[in-house]
Amino acid sequence: MERKSTFKKITTSLIAVCLMTIASTAIGQNSADKEPTFPGYDIRGFVQQQFFYDEMPGVPAQFTMYRARVGVDGALAERIRVNVTGGFVEPPQNTPRLVQAFMDYRVNNYITLRAGQFLIPFGLEGPEVITLNPAIERSLAIRRLNTFSLFRDVGVQAGGNISRFNYAIAIVNGTGGNQPEQMNPKDITGRFGFQLSENFEAGISGHFGNYYPNQEDESYESRYRLGIDLNFTGDPFFVRGEYIQRTDNLPNSSEIKMYGGYLLAGYSLSQRLEGITRYEFYKPNSDLDDNLLQAYTIGANYYFVRRTRLSVNYEFRNNELNPDFGNLFTVQLQVVL
Repeated sequence: MERKSTFKKITTSLIAVCLMTIASTAIGQNSADKEPTFPGYDIRGFVQQQFFYDEMPGVPAQFTMYRARVGVDGALAERIRVNVTGGFVEPPQNTPRLVQAFMDYRVNNYITLRAGQFLIPFGLEGPEVITLNPAIERSLAIRRLNTFSLFRDVGVQAGGNISRFNYAIAIVNGTGGNQPEQMNPKDITGRFGFQLSENFEAGISGHFGNYYPNQEDESYESRYRLGIDLNFTGDPFFVRGEYIQRTDNLPNSSEIKMYGGYLLAGYSLSQRLEGITRYEFYKPNSDLDDNLLQAYTIGANYYFVRRTRLSVNYEFRNNELNPDFGNLFTVQLQVVL
């Protein structure tokens, strides 16, 4: 009976995803690529369903509904935009959560103010909507060096563009999305980018904040991150990369330093098909030997319409701290409304 129930759930999920793929083709005018008009609102959302096989012992191959989000994005007035997005399924617990809820006020052509829960401005992959990532998931290095749940937090932000220069600076709680604040000091994070040419941009990011090393101790310590990034958006070839250093101060007047990054390249083989490759590395303690994690990814994306796509990734992984950390094969159907 249990096997029949599992088979029924998988079959139902696959049918639902196929129906959403057909629907997304028919309602292209509601695509998430379209800018909201004034006055007006768009219903935006996406579903990511995966099949993955992890070579780590004890992890069964399985189908999973990885993410499922829906929200409203639109204009309240000529200078005011709002976005509210909820997740019916959010990793890693696969539970419902508020993803983001913010309001933008465009002061002028150079300054836009934002308040609410939003993506933190740091690096390339962090503040990018996940459906735009050429790989199925953000790199492991970026995820482990990140300090914010959902890559989001609650606070205020100022950002904009001035000629070839763009910027975003935010003051946030520092605890991450949907997390209550624990201390008075706030975190400051931001990214500054410069358009070197029409298709080539370089950026630098910084994050300075505080955290509790021990939840049972009320004393907090400081931590900071620094990052650089490069992004070339050519056609048919594109490439981007990031490097991040992070330092967490510890109660005994010592500190732990870590670093990591990635280099991702892709090539459009046709209007619908692209191939990608990525190298990434992460070291959780730069003062110690034999703790380097490396991964090489090869993959392909087939686009049905806009961002609705079928993706295949295979990751060759090596973790010096954990020999059982094996390779990972993932297939994902992403349906974007």
